[in-house]
Amino acid sequence: MRLVLGARVRHLILCLVAAVLTGVFVEVYLAGLGARVPVVVAARDLPAHTVLEEGLVKAVLLPKAAVHPGAVRKVPDALGRITLVPRAAGEQLLTATLVEGDASGPFRARLAAEERALFLPSSAAVGGWLGVGRGDFVDLTVALDGAAVCLAQGVEVLEVVFESAAVALRRSEGVPAGVYLRVTPAMAERLVLAVENGKVYVAVEGWGGVPVPSPGVWLDQLYSGGGAFGEVTLP
Repeated sequence: MRLVLGARVRHLILCLVAAVLTGVFVEVYLAGLGARVPVVVAARDLPAHTVLEEGLVKAVLLPKAAVHPGAVRKVPDALGRITLVPRAAGEQLLTATLVEGDASGPFRARLAAEERALFLPSSAAVGGWLGVGRGDFVDLTVALDGAAVCLAQGVEVLEVVFESAAVALRRSEGVPAGVYLRVTPAMAERLVLAVENGKVYVAVEGWGGVPVPSPGVWLDQLYSGGGAFGEVTLP
């Protein structure tokens, strides 16, 4: 009889200890939860210039010390805006890297007042834009009416656009549909006229590329001889 009562008492004591420990753990958890604050993070990997929509961002609770001072704290404050930088899944969204998305394109915050983002399709350049990437600087030369003239040098490629969004997200090789270039309105006029009336060729600059005087060359000058590296000697 004593053994039976002893086992029951021990069992009761263990239950009481477990209940007390559970209560302590719950209190500790709730205390830690109370020290956490909401913050908006990327729900999946987001490329730069993504328009933030439902499902692309979410709110999570993080320790206050782990939250960036400039982080977005509410999901509605992020929806409809554009992230200027790529974000990995779970990464906090910062207010300073978001721009308003209403009636604006992805380059609005990156262009000076006198600049524009001109889209040129692959068909606008002989050979297309294969191998050209965002951040490259290119020279554009037109062949027209027996002459070849460099229209512009050091034109920045703002973005390469692919037919398939999956290709762009993977950053894998694919045939681009075209590119956005940083231009002025006057430069845009020259490029559009060249595309419509001649053949435009793209030359990619190296890291140390600088503007080089280029007066152009005419068909009859091709027979006047060549200089170093096959350069045409102009009269």
